[in-house]
Amino acid sequence: MNRLTHIAALLIILCTAMAACNNDTCYDNGSSLPLVTFYLSGSQQQVPGLTIMGIGAPGDSLLADSSTLNEIYLPLRATASTTRYAISRWVGIGTPMAQQLHDTLTIDYEPVAYFHSAECGAMYNFDIHSARCTNYGIDSIQVLNTHVTNSRNPVLRIHFTSFAQ
Repeated sequence: MNRLTHIAALLIILCTAMAACNNDTCYDNGSSLPLVTFYLSGSQQQVPGLTIMGIGAPGDSLLADSSTLNEIYLPLRATASTTRYAISRWVGIGTPMAQQLHDTLTIDYEPVAYFHSAECGAMYNFDIHSARCTNYGIDSIQVLNTHVTNSRNPVLRIHFTSFAQ
């Protein structure tokens, strides 16, 4: 009988411990960064020759250097309400007519402090008010989701002009 009591007590302790464990896991993307997807000729594609860097960002703000990308996470500053990026794209690569087109992407937003959980901690989410760009190598920009969290949902879609690659 004594052994049965010990087993029952052990089971109660294990059940209590398991119930106390939080199954709430953090998303793979630990920070709230807007995911930007790149479109060319109406569909999401790899866009070659992209260089992307923050404007006015402290330290090294180079996010991509002559890279071929179909998406990228662009960090926003929690201490500001606007973040700007310089986006350069090589077109006509491998031809005598190769040229680099330079655009500026500006994102206006409001940082919102958010406590996710004890495991994930606190972070900033962002409410996007607007996004605009110059139109040298970029055709247009779409805001797909105005609330940026740490989920892996695209927030912005950049449509590049369809110059010869």
